[in-house]
Amino acid sequence: MDIKKSVELIESYLDLDRKPVGVKFFFDKAEFDNFDVPQLDRKVTYCNSIQLASKGKVMKLTKENQACPNGAMAIKMKDIPEPMASGKARFNKHIYKDVETSKNISDNMLFLKEEPAGMVAMPLENFTEAPDVVIVVSNTYNVMRMIQGHGYFNGYTNNLRTVGLQAVCQDLTTYVYNTQDINISLLCPGTRLVANWKPNEMGIGIPFNKWYEVVQGVIETTNPFERDNNKKAIIKRLNERGLDASGIILGQNYDDGSYTGGKVEINK
Repeated sequence: MDIKKSVELIESYLDLDRKPVGVKFFFDKAEFDNFDVPQLDRKVTYCNSIQLASKGKVMKLTKENQACPNGAMAIKMKDIPEPMASGKARFNKHIYKDVETSKNISDNMLFLKEEPAGMVAMPLENFTEAPDVVIVVSNTYNVMRMIQGHGYFNGYTNNLRTVGLQAVCQDLTTYVYNTQDINISLLCPGTRLVANWKPNEMGIGIPFNKWYEVVQGVIETTNPFERDNNKKAIIKRLNERGLDASGIILGQNYDDGSYTGGKVEINK
């Protein structure tokens, strides 16, 4: 499996409205300058850059492009001011009940430790070399399926952490980059405003070294977890791409025969 094939597979097995996004940080300026992607000519919030990439945009970004101070802090393109580090900033905005709780939030967020010369955000399918992180924003069903795909190889997901704040920059990017583990995010009010995510969307961040594993896990768990209507749609998408659909078996699920009494309908 290569990057292009992995995207074709995940887009066939999951009905994604957005492209999986790859994020790559460059700590060598010459390497960043030589990466053949145009640099954005304006400021943009980090999460909006991910939203644009999920719709096909390719871009390089430096600290001069950063429009959101919190996103810039997460990717070490801006220093963390004392009021934020101490917890006073968010407490003063009535986000948390006291300074101690607010400081606990700041202390537990994992940001980049070294300032990058720049970064690239673009559809994963555009990468010919490994990015650092893959971000998929989709509906809750598709994120569930990717969690199940991860679980196929790794078991229980013990390290999921989110708090409804700095959702794309920290939850889905720098936390994943630092831990080399997957994470999910319910997103946050800021990113829902500036990146215009849909109300039913959430995100999953995956370190690239686990990406192929997650894709394969989604494939392996299709027969037990997907219902026949979804399986038929998957077969159709695979066939349209010329991919093998022979392993999908209709009429088979993990919970066959498990329920007694049938499904109860409520009459209004």
